[in-house]
Amino acid sequence: MARGVRLDVEALNRVSVQRAERMSIKQSVARALGMLTKHERGRLALVIVLQASLGLFDLLAVGLIGLVGLIAAGADSGQIPHVAESLLVRLGLQNTDPYLVAVALGGVAAILLIVKSVLSVLVLRRIFVFLANRQAMISSRLASRMLSRPLLDVQRRSSQRASIALTSGVAALTLGVLGQGAVLVSEVSLLVILAIGLLVIDPGVTAVVVLFFGLFAWGLYRMIGGWGARLGKQAQELNIESIQSMQQGLKSYRELMVSGRRALFLDEFVDLRWAFARNQAGIQFMSQIPKYAMEVALVLGGVLLAATQFLARDVAAAVATTAVFLTASARIVPSLIRLQAALLGIRTQSGLALPTLELEADTPAGSDAGSSVVTRERREQVVQGLNAGFSDFHATIECTDVEVTYPDAEGPALVDFTVMVPAATSLALVGSTGAGKSTAADIILGALVPDAGTVLVSEVDPRTASLRWPGSMAYVPQEVSIIDGTVRQNVALGLPHGLIDDDLVWAALERAHLSDFLRGSGKGLDTTVGEHGVKLSGGQRQRLGIARALLTRPRLVVLDEATSALDAETEEAVTVALRELSGQVTTVVVAHRLATVRDCDQVAYLEKGRVLAVGTFDEVRREAPGLNKQASLLGL
Repeated sequence: MARGVRLDVEALNRVSVQRAERMSIKQSVARALGMLTKHERGRLALVIVLQASLGLFDLLAVGLIGLVGLIAAGADSGQIPHVAESLLVRLGLQNTDPYLVAVALGGVAAILLIVKSVLSVLVLRRIFVFLANRQAMISSRLASRMLSRPLLDVQRRSSQRASIALTSGVAALTLGVLGQGAVLVSEVSLLVILAIGLLVIDPGVTAVVVLFFGLFAWGLYRMIGGWGARLGKQAQELNIESIQSMQQGLKSYRELMVSGRRALFLDEFVDLRWAFARNQAGIQFMSQIPKYAMEVALVLGGVLLAATQFLARDVAAAVATTAVFLTASARIVPSLIRLQAALLGIRTQSGLALPTLELEADTPAGSDAGSSVVTRERREQVVQGLNAGFSDFHATIECTDVEVTYPDAEGPALVDFTVMVPAATSLALVGSTGAGKSTAADIILGALVPDAGTVLVSEVDPRTASLRWPGSMAYVPQEVSIIDGTVRQNVALGLPHGLIDDDLVWAALERAHLSDFLRGSGKGLDTTVGEHGVKLSGGQRQRLGIARALLTRPRLVVLDEATSALDAETEEAVTVALRELSGQVTTVVVAHRLATVRDCDQVAYLEKGRVLAVGTFDEVRREAPGLNKQASLLGL
């Protein structure tokens, strides 16, 4: 199995890197900038221009070093070059000791270089703080868009991939791509400024130096740029696969232990981590290559420059020119190293950011229009509706000629689905597995958008209803999602501590018949339930989900096999509690147990996505042979 997994991982990496390799530096930066607003792009550009302009300090310092070289060489020979002598006259230093002037000018050059470095650090910090803030804003915006999409759109990507897209992927896009892009602009500006200054001093030598270092840097990038893109994409995929593998193993630990497959699962996880370790070693090694390559280039370039200057010129001119270009090279080479690192960083981080770019493309701007799923105002609106009782919400359901077909499905899940449910009545959706019951529940809730037909709740689209009256509708699934926290946090899921009164939480737990257990635990609402509710029984988890649904005193409740994990006594108690809501709350019940739906006002029997009969339980039983057979087998 381990060998097979390793081959699968390698195949995955070969396929998955193609998009990352095709995306150029320009495309990566452009797509990252596209995640910012026009105002944010303007602010970023302003700071980057300020960072780039600091290269003038380097140019002035290099010029002073050249002047120092001319003065020092001229002082030794007794004849200071005309250019240096003219500058000394303008500065009023023609009668000052040349060596003292050279020392003073060298000190000024050193100060300029130090000031430039300090200012560069401060500006660069400002850039990264700005980008870090944008990271939080982009994550929030993308999360809002994603959570505003229909259920099928959300389920298209795995939870691990979605989590990476909203966290480390955004960090790679902002601090990685844009941060390294800012460094790239700064270093290119410095190189251009220095090149212009050196052209004034000696155009010929400058052309040779620029050509030498430029070709060297370009060739080095061409050699390892694509490697960086591949490694970045591989790192992201292997990380996602590792997280997914471990989560699956922990979730199915009981089955793995009983079947004796823990070692086989461990082999899979270990292979993934070994592959990730090799990937990280490659990234770290690749990031160090430019440093050592540029050190070699500096040594070779310096030797060649000094040799040609001393052979072709007099000593004073050769010393001055060599000093200027070596000083400039001392600034150019570190800049080229940072430039190379920035280029490689953008390619690597582009691969890491692909899940984020994919999510952004799937949720374009405007897709979260009208949605405030992450704001405190929306959470407070739940409390306001709770206090007001949702008086203007009419829990009527109208489904007319609804059709739903899942992607890649051979046939539709619902065909011509039509039901009318008056307010404060109950509807049961029954039928065999795959009949379309849960799909019907999802379109009533607005979790699915029908391909055809209309769905109205309180005379508006269900998604509009959930935004206009948050908390007025509730849903209890067959498998309740439990967070690793307290009972209070689970019942008031999504609402911050203190916004919901504990008395309301206890009232919901009373209705779900879970309060007696908690009052006897000693910790009450502060009882911890563990990850996925491992400290609770299956029935207790289900009752916790029911309490969560009833917390806001909703006017419409949809239960999808919500009592399937309950024992008969508790199921009867919950059924009685729901029955007590009759005349106040509209309920939609999806159930296989026919005994739980006999008292519903309407029963809709579905088969292969179609409603074969609607009416009372006895009426539908007479019209639907399938329901009659099930009821007879159960002795009903």
